[in-house]
Amino acid sequence: MEREDIRRRIRRLLVSFIKLGLVLLALTLMDAAFGGIIFEVFSLSLDSSEILGIFRLIAIIYYGYWILKDSLFFLNILSGTIARKFELEGASKPRRVGLDTLYLVSLGLGWLALSPFLRALPDLAVRTISLAFLLMAFIFIYDLVSTVYSMIKGGFESLVDTLSELVRRELSKESGEE
Repeated sequence: MEREDIRRRIRRLLVSFIKLGLVLLALTLMDAAFGGIIFEVFSLSLDSSEILGIFRLIAIIYYGYWILKDSLFFLNILSGTIARKFELEGASKPRRVGLDTLYLVSLGLGWLALSPFLRALPDLAVRTISLAFLLMAFIFIYDLVSTVYSMIKGGFESLVDTLSELVRRELSKESGEE
C-alpha cells in the first residue's frame, strides 16, 4: 500500500464528507427559505420540499458512494489490524468464523452486564461506551461476513458460471446457432 494512495483516499473521504455536509446544509436552508411553494407540472403538484428532498437523495447517493468506497478501504485495514490483535489472521476460515462469533457473543454479554451500571454514568460516557461497543461489533460482523463470503465465493462463482452457461445454451438454441 503506497503512502500516496492512502493520502488520496483520506483526502477524498474528507472532501466527500465536507461536500455532502455543505450540499445538505444548502438544501436545508433552501427548504427553510422556499418551503411551501407548490409547483404545477403536467397537472402534478409538487411541493418545493419534495423537490429538494429528491436533490438531497441524489447528493447522498453521489457523495455517499465515495464515502462508502473509501470507508471500506479503511475498514479492511482496521479489520486486518483487529484480526491480528485477536490472533484471527492465521486461523483457518471456519475457526475465524467461530472466533468472530465468540467475540460477538462476548460483546453482547459484556453489554448486558454493563447496562445496569451505565445509568449511573454521565450521558457522554454512556455514548462513548456505546459507540465503542458498536464499533467493535461492527468490525467483528464485517470480518465475519467477509470471511464467510471468502469461504463460499468459489461455490458462488461456480453457480454463476453454470447458470450463465445454461442461459447461453438456451439463447443459442433459440437462435439456432447450436
